[in-house]
Formats: sequence, structure tokens, C-alpha cells
Amino acid sequence: MSSEPNPENNYGPASLPPYGTPPAGYGAGLDVPPVSPLPLEEAIRELPNQYIRVVTRPGAATFAQEQGKAAWNIIWVQILILTVLSTIASFVIFNVTLPATYATTNVSPASIQILHSFSGIFPLSYIIITPLSILIGTGIYHLIAKAFGGRGTFLTYCYSYLLYGVPLGIVSLILSMIPFVNYLGILVGIYEIVLQVFMTMAVHRLSGGRATLAVLILPIVAIVLSCVLGIVFVASVMHRSY
Repeated sequence: MSSEPNPENNYGPASLPPYGTPPAGYGAGLDVPPVSPLPLEEAIRELPNQYIRVVTRPGAATFAQEQGKAAWNIIWVQILILTVLSTIASFVIFNVTLPATYATTNVSPASIQILHSFSGIFPLSYIIITPLSILIGTGIYHLIAKAFGGRGTFLTYCYSYLLYGVPLGIVSLILSMIPFVNYLGILVGIYEIVLQVFMTMAVHRLSGGRATLAVLILPIVAIVLSCVLGIVFVASVMHRSY
């Protein structure tokens, strides 16, 4: 056999992944690169360019090229950044955005008083909520992808998630602090789902269909349960009315 590099493999024959042949629909040129984390200082400097690449070039190939840099130190740095920004944004929302919104609506003084009572304490909870939600959320989706035949690691999955979760999370925080335009965060959330599908394809070497189902199964289950509970509630009310 020839040892010449394969031009279709972005990482050369020596870096072929130990997983064997990718599943149908996974795509060409998505071989997993060797794990080579950068020194922390260099990894931090690289983050802005990585964010731009991942957000502006959506695709499984983009995530496949980035995941080899996964390391826990840069993961914790990004979680810390998002935690600090989430806490600051929460203070702004409770002390500026919501009062400004309530001033234009017929909100009772009692409700405004309740808001003020939580405006100093609740934002501090994001110091705990933010890192827990990131780790638990990515952990759940990682296990779901594993159940669908995924072969990636939690380290790589969490790292790859933060490459779009941090920049889009910052955009969502900015929008949430601006009265009457915060609903635009829904569009950001939809784009996050699209990127999560591509990321799941790359990290877990899943086809597009399996990755999409792994990402959407929780929302689908939630919608179905909501519909069932809604039907049960309506039926119960109608039954009592008779």
C-alpha cells in the first residue's frame, strides 16, 4: 500500500481516526484530527477567530477541523466568561430592562415591588446556574447522541458546543437587555439548533438524520407531552362543566 497522503483527508493518513468507516451521510473530509490542545494563552487568543469561523461557516466540516484543540482548561475559561456576562446581564435585565418595560404596561405596584425584591439576589444565582446548565445540558445531549451510535467524547462535545454557544449566548444576552427587541433571541436560538446538529455530526460521527434526531428528540418529547397535558386539562375542565 502507498503511504502517500490522501488529498481528500485534511489531516493525512497518519491521523486517520480509530473509528473505522464513517456512517453513510456523514460526509467527506470529516476525519477527526489528532488531539493537539494549544497552550492556554494561545488558545484564548484563538477563540475570536474560532467563534467567527464556526458561526459564519456553518457545517460539520468546520467543527471537525476545530475539535482537535479540545481541552478542559479552555472550556473552563469560556464557561467563566459566559458566567460573568450572564450575571451582569441579569442585573441589567432586573434593574433596567424589566422596569422600563413595566413602565409602559399596566403592571400592578405589587408586581413591581416583587421584581425589586429579587433584583439583587436572583442575578447572583447565575454564578451557579450558568456553569451547571452548560455542563448538564451538554451532558444530556452527549448521552443522547451516544444512544444514537455516537462515538465522540464529552470533552470534545462540550468544547465544540462552546465555540458557538459563547458568541451566540453573548448575542442573546445583549438582545435580552434591550426592551421590546428581546424576542429576537428566538432567531438566535433557532440558529443554535442548526449549529448543534452540525456539531453533533462532527463530534459523534453521525449522519445528518441521526444527528438531527438526537438534537430534536427532547423538544419533540416536550411538545408531545405539552399537547397531551393540554388535552387532559381541557377534557377535565369540560367534564367538570357538565
